[in-house]
Amino acid sequence: MKTTQLLRDQLGLSQEMMAYYLKITLSQLAMYETGKRDLPTATLTKLSEIIVFFEQKQKVSKEEKQILKEQQTKLQEMVKYQVRELEYKQIKAQRALDKIQKKYNQSLQLYSLAQYLEKNKTELANVLLAQALTGMEKNSLANQAKELLRLESLKSQLDYVSTLKKK
Repeated sequence: MKTTQLLRDQLGLSQEMMAYYLKITLSQLAMYETGKRDLPTATLTKLSEIIVFFEQKQKVSKEEKQILKEQQTKLQEMVKYQVRELEYKQIKAQRALDKIQKKYNQSLQLYSLAQYLEKNKTELANVLLAQALTGMEKNSLANQAKELLRLESLKSQLDYVSTLKKK
């Protein structure tokens, strides 16, 4: 691999941008990178400047260290915020699931009562039966599963964000 390809890779530049910087045509650069042509001396001088820059760059400057430290601090703050947010959502989802399960169980009990009253020919049985069926439908096992899935998803997200917190 030619020097320009390595440099382009480190800098994230396209061949077009590198050719523009070196003040040569794209085809000249492409031919150099494939070994079909040498670069002009002025271009080699510009390349050597970049290489010298990278060699000097091996030592991280104080400014870069400060920037990195600031970025890490921001990352930690963001992670803490995300953890709190996910914990809150997790508590909320758990409460919603508990509420659905409780109402479903209440509807089952009401259904049993309505069935009992219907055997005894009580007028109220039909009203209670309708209410129980509505409650069972509204708080169905499918809705409980959906809420449980949401809760598990939040737990997974929280676990992942917690691993970021440790890094």
